[in-house]
Amino acid sequence: MGFSIWEIILVLIVPLIVEVPQTVGKGLLLLFYELFYRPLSEEAGGKALENDFHPKVSVVVPARNEGEYIQSTLESLSESNYPNMEVVVVDDGSTDDTYLKALQHAANPNVKVVRRDVASGSKAKAVGYGMLFAKGEIVIVVDGDTVVERNSINELVKPLTVDRGVVGVAGNVRVLNRENLLTRLQAYEYVVSMELGRRWQGVVGGILVIPGAFGAFRREVLESLGRMHADTITEDFDMTVMLQKTRGRLAFAPKAVAWTRAPKRWREWVRQRLRWSAGQLQVYMKHVDVFFKKRFGLFGWIIAPNNVFMDIGALFLRAAWLTAILAFTPFTSNLTYAVRLSALIFTFYLALEALSLLSAVLLSRARARKEDLKYAVLAPLMVVFYRPLHSIVRFTAYMKAALKRGVGW
Repeated sequence: MGFSIWEIILVLIVPLIVEVPQTVGKGLLLLFYELFYRPLSEEAGGKALENDFHPKVSVVVPARNEGEYIQSTLESLSESNYPNMEVVVVDDGSTDDTYLKALQHAANPNVKVVRRDVASGSKAKAVGYGMLFAKGEIVIVVDGDTVVERNSINELVKPLTVDRGVVGVAGNVRVLNRENLLTRLQAYEYVVSMELGRRWQGVVGGILVIPGAFGAFRREVLESLGRMHADTITEDFDMTVMLQKTRGRLAFAPKAVAWTRAPKRWREWVRQRLRWSAGQLQVYMKHVDVFFKKRFGLFGWIIAPNNVFMDIGALFLRAAWLTAILAFTPFTSNLTYAVRLSALIFTFYLALEALSLLSAVLLSRARARKEDLKYAVLAPLMVVFYRPLHSIVRFTAYMKAALKRGVGW
């Protein structure tokens, strides 16, 4: 039993309206940008570097029980080729040997190690404490389990030196520990979200999250906002929206690559995603005043509302669409029809997944990482398992956030 074109459109009406324009539109826009605008922006960046302007940078590394990884993080920062940089490590009440291992790097005059005997319970507070000891006019936050590539500090700072109107820069975060199926699926996810999603946000001036693992801020702006706030559990998202509300520009630096460690166990992954999604809803509720306000321009009128729709509205819309398909499809009385319908939906989403991954890999300029194409073998699993499971976790998180059930750092 085949399907006519109208039957296909009717069955796929929701993803055709919701997801196809987003996926195809981003790809076309970014292709245009890469072909025509990027060479001009890189020429401007090159001129800025020729002026040999290197403002003082303070890298704040908040760490809690990162004894296993803190040394690799500090070693990677010590190998940075940025000439005017200090590192401030904040041991936020660790119960392991994080402080002792970080202290081994304190012989370097550009490294400070400070300790809070009692954990603050918040990454935002740990970063704020570190800023008390920082002297740089640019503040970079790096997680205590993240490895930064040698030239990445230069690349992250570049937009801030080229344009005084830029107040924050998002780094390009990738997964380092690709050691099992879960971490490889997350590595795939990060490639697409950074090289396609975050790059697109940067082009249209709609950066939504400067990642807490690797991001830069103009200190004077950060201080004017009261530093990072601890009233949500996603302080990086909250701070990014506050920066957007200043009407300053936010940028994405694709060549500023840092490698973070993703959860290795499903239970850890679920806890992380519950926290991210619950915090996302907290931030939306905190900054509801940004929506459809003239003073916030394109971000308030289009970008933020579109993000809420795609992350939350579309989640419930897809659930309703799948429920309708299950309710009206004769799965038991006509097995052949049900199988073909399932195959149609799977093929459609697999094509979108493949298009997203291919676009992300082709657009990637953070080295020519052709090895990212190997993640294509995981695309079917992303369609039938990872993304549906993530949707369930997100739905659960939104419900918990609505009921005001707390989730800690």
